[in-house]
Amino acid sequence: MKTLFDRTSIGSMKLRNRIFMSPMGTGTDPDGGFSEQSREYYEARAKGGFGLIILGATTCTTKYEPKPCNVLDSQPMVERLQRVVESCHNYGAKVCLQISAGIGRMAFSDPSNPPYAASAVPGTYFPDVLCRPLSIEQIEDIEDSFANTAMWAKAAGCDAVMVQGYGGYLIDQFMCELWNKRDDKYGGSLENRMRFPLNLIRKVKEKCGDDFPILFKFTLTHHIEGGRTVEEGLKVAKMLEEAGVAELHVDQGSFERWYIPIPTVYDEFGTKLDGAAMVREIVNIPVSCDGKLDDPAVAKQAILDGKVDYISLGKQSIADPEWPNKVRANKLDEIRSCIGCNDCLLGILKGRLVQCAVNPTVGFENFTRLKPRTEDDQKLLIIGAGVGGIECAATAAERGYDVTIWEKEDQAGGLGNAAAAPYMKESVKNYIKYLENRLDKYADKITVEYNKTATLDNIKRFNPDKVVVATGASALIPNIPGLKDNPKVSTAVDYLQRRVKPEGKIVVIGAGLVGCETALDLAASKDNQLTIVEMLDKIVAKDEINYNNELRLNKYLADENVTLHFNAQVKELTENEVVVNQNGQELRLPYDHVLVATGMKSNYDLAEKLFDEFQDVYVIGDANKPGRIMEAVHQGYAVANNMF
Repeated sequence: MKTLFDRTSIGSMKLRNRIFMSPMGTGTDPDGGFSEQSREYYEARAKGGFGLIILGATTCTTKYEPKPCNVLDSQPMVERLQRVVESCHNYGAKVCLQISAGIGRMAFSDPSNPPYAASAVPGTYFPDVLCRPLSIEQIEDIEDSFANTAMWAKAAGCDAVMVQGYGGYLIDQFMCELWNKRDDKYGGSLENRMRFPLNLIRKVKEKCGDDFPILFKFTLTHHIEGGRTVEEGLKVAKMLEEAGVAELHVDQGSFERWYIPIPTVYDEFGTKLDGAAMVREIVNIPVSCDGKLDDPAVAKQAILDGKVDYISLGKQSIADPEWPNKVRANKLDEIRSCIGCNDCLLGILKGRLVQCAVNPTVGFENFTRLKPRTEDDQKLLIIGAGVGGIECAATAAERGYDVTIWEKEDQAGGLGNAAAAPYMKESVKNYIKYLENRLDKYADKITVEYNKTATLDNIKRFNPDKVVVATGASALIPNIPGLKDNPKVSTAVDYLQRRVKPEGKIVVIGAGLVGCETALDLAASKDNQLTIVEMLDKIVAKDEINYNNELRLNKYLADENVTLHFNAQVKELTENEVVVNQNGQELRLPYDHVLVATGMKSNYDLAEKLFDEFQDVYVIGDANKPGRIMEAVHQGYAVANNMF
């Protein structure tokens, strides 16, 4: 019977288990070399038990486009990669470098400087600008550069390389007739379109030898009109096997359907397993995939059923680098679940270091380590057992301190419970459960008093040395005639906290994350008719949300037949209608219930009073400024690690 922890081999590379860390971008040194921070980041995952660490896409040349990520284009850059490899080897993990030939039409180019690509097709970010086709001489130069990068990866101690042949990046653009319109030997038939990737494989073998494993990540189907079909994808898999690829990583989707290659909080677990299983049935080399395999039960079953030979964890490896060790030790209740927010990707696209909403040490491993407890035995009070409050309490307890939490409700989680409430947010539910488990784990250090409202007087009587205010936020109620004291009006948060149960024709005011997710949850009951009214011109216009999550949310709303009115302002509520001004036209929307989702305001009043009475007062999360889970977690961790 196959398990996640079988010892296996891919070609000459021996592996301690069947768990990969997926290739993902990180911050780099200015020249694209692997930074010291990258070394710490990858080392933590090797220490956490991953069998194979696949380093994020590394460009083989910057002659044709600016550095999008890591670069390995010269021998002097080898030594920094070597430090990463040795650090991972020291903990028993093997290392594979994913090599990119470029991103082609997906380059973040200026409209006046069109990107190079396989053909003169529209650029991704500037569809009115046609890309510059690479000449045969330039293609051959990239092929040689690619092989040299593989040679330097081997010199740095890498155990394998992976070809970045998926997702609509440059290699995939050559492989797919949607983006390859060439009429020379690199275009036309599938055999000609495969010439570029097959040349890369051949030249890597010439530089590195036949016994140096080459993994290939390719897209089985793009899920867009004109993209690769499953039938052609299976032919591609066979061609790659015949070319000597040692392992296939099967992906799906493209930038136009970005939530498929990079799933979101709204997607189910194991999104790519069935496609990978189709490939595994026709090839005689190992197959892997990623796609929300965070749930250990799903990952174990995928191996047991033979759908894949290896499972690959992307964002879950960021959220919890100890996932393999915890699964092996059956410490499943200690796994810090990825919540699928994709804030990690959002940060990278903005030029920041990789960060994680639920893991505050990511990207800053070398200066966020827990500090040892001092001799100071001060009395710590945390007001609020929401996400930030629990993170703060558990971090302080892990350092050895005793903590008291006062929570006004009868359960922990705060607004995190509202965020986890929609039926399609299982990932967030898992994370909230993890936080509750942390309270249980440190029950000897953390005292939680529920149904306890904090006031200035009872805080003064408690006489803490340090106070952390984590009181969250409350819904903002706009001043709209007919809204106040209307028995058929509630806030979206009221619904998500299951205080009300609206039915029938429901109008949601506000198309931010809260409004959209509320509408989707209610739309699951086909007896409900959902309408969202939004002042701006699109959903989540004011929320900081990654593009693939936004794409997925839009599709979800369309699939559930939620009616959306943009550039629309609610003027008043009559007894049975919401009166809306949309681009100068009046709409009258009948309703049985109205839910308000127009933003949040910080519960800051108590903090203002405490500043006058106590020297050490810290305000975190929504109490400081309404925001995301990331801010609450990071602030809670930082305060607990630095206040003593």
